[in-house]
Amino acid sequence: MKRPLKVIVVGGGVAGMSFALRLIDLMGRGEVDIRLISKAPVETSNSHAAQGGVAAVIHPGDSWEQHRDDTIAVGAGRCDVEVVERVVREGPACIQELMDIGARFDKDPQGRLDAASEGGHHAPRVVHHSDHTGAEIVRVLQHKVRNAQDISITETLVALDLLIAEDHRGRRCHGVRTVDIHSHQVREHFADVVVLATGGAGQVYRHTTNPVGATGSGVAMAVRAGVPLRDMAFVQFHPTALFDPRRKGVFLISEAVRGAGAVLLHPDGTRLMQGLHPMADLAPRNIVARAIHTVMREQSVPHVWLDATRIGGQRFAREFPRILAHCKAIGIDPTKEPIPVMPAAHYLCGGIRTDAKGCTALQGLYALGECASSGLHGADRLASNSLLEALVIPRHAAAAVMIAEWPGSMLEDIELGRYVDTEHSSAIDTMVVELRDMMTDQVGIMRDHAGLRSAHHVLLSMSAQMERAWKEGERSLSFYELRDMVSVGRAICEQAIAEPRNAGTHWNNDFAPLQHIRTDTTFSAS
Repeated sequence: MKRPLKVIVVGGGVAGMSFALRLIDLMGRGEVDIRLISKAPVETSNSHAAQGGVAAVIHPGDSWEQHRDDTIAVGAGRCDVEVVERVVREGPACIQELMDIGARFDKDPQGRLDAASEGGHHAPRVVHHSDHTGAEIVRVLQHKVRNAQDISITETLVALDLLIAEDHRGRRCHGVRTVDIHSHQVREHFADVVVLATGGAGQVYRHTTNPVGATGSGVAMAVRAGVPLRDMAFVQFHPTALFDPRRKGVFLISEAVRGAGAVLLHPDGTRLMQGLHPMADLAPRNIVARAIHTVMREQSVPHVWLDATRIGGQRFAREFPRILAHCKAIGIDPTKEPIPVMPAAHYLCGGIRTDAKGCTALQGLYALGECASSGLHGADRLASNSLLEALVIPRHAAAAVMIAEWPGSMLEDIELGRYVDTEHSSAIDTMVVELRDMMTDQVGIMRDHAGLRSAHHVLLSMSAQMERAWKEGERSLSFYELRDMVSVGRAICEQAIAEPRNAGTHWNNDFAPLQHIRTDTTFSAS
């Protein structure tokens, strides 16, 4: 009897769940055994936190060609046009599929899907569920995943490294080594296919909209396995994170608030974006973030202002209930007074290099979502294209997995005993702060040659420290995450050094103004 195809999905957000559900639909019950593993519940994922929505052409006045052109323009000519066209054309079908399984999206007074405006879009096309679209999509996908007989879920496993086999056919990924965050049990899980859907790496920076688990684990595992990356220099900073020095976490003020009419203000109350870009407050995120960063630096202020009072109290409460509640909880009423905002690391535009089907350079390994670089985003991501990518590319990855040839035999999982947990240490805390401060100051929104070289020198030293500590038996969740963050920080820095000119989110003050180019750079561990 033919055994079922064995698949491991690392990561529990929209991309990972979309892939798992599509593969089951294609292969049929009993033909596939999917294990979805993560180090935390899906409610802590970037997918769940997404506020704005899904960019998709849903109204007659818009077109997929315009969506394509907006994506490429924001990506500064660094996008793969074929990938862009595939993704934007399939957006409406993905929206319909979500509604078919129970997703609730906002409607306009005529009963049609409501489309919001966001930065870089020349037409309203962001389908949304109030200001918590990601949570709504996660809700319907999670319900299907938890009720699927061929999918098992474990939310306590930290993926440490990919398992690589090598024979006359070459190298292939055939599993993952994990450690349980509670029992510290180490296990090697073998599979025909490994899918990395581990999300972003915002925790590499001082301020980020990402959840605490966004440490770049998938990208770091790929680096250690020698899998090429692409476009790692391009890190998107969201222009409008809530400034609240009393809280450790950073809360996002959705771009849809500006789409509804809010405007950015200088500390003196004058318009900030007027005259800086034809789209003003809805310019691409890299332009708005740099403008705010420049004002904060030149005027030595910790934030600028976002004036949403012009939206109107009733509309704001209806469209942005979570933002309203969060602001009021810290003593700000955005319907009556401006909101203090600052840029924060938001999205890794680069990642593990893949094709349009999520295939990496390593046989048996796929990458999806934010940890992947499919070619969609280029040098900057168009607003609300991330959830779209996490819905479209997994469809094609599942189809590719279904028709591929896989080994006839499969190794049994191996228990490797327990790590002795070395527990949390102040030394790790100190290094995390040092890493984040350095990445923010020298490899952040605005860079220069000297800062990048200085950061690279420190990152090489940190990498050596991580290697020594691992060999000496350092084992704790905070250490695993720091090891990954250092790897990702180094990849970002090295590709930033390799970038020959400014594009999108990469701005080097030693270069001439922004130029659009169509080449890319690749990073692989040496």
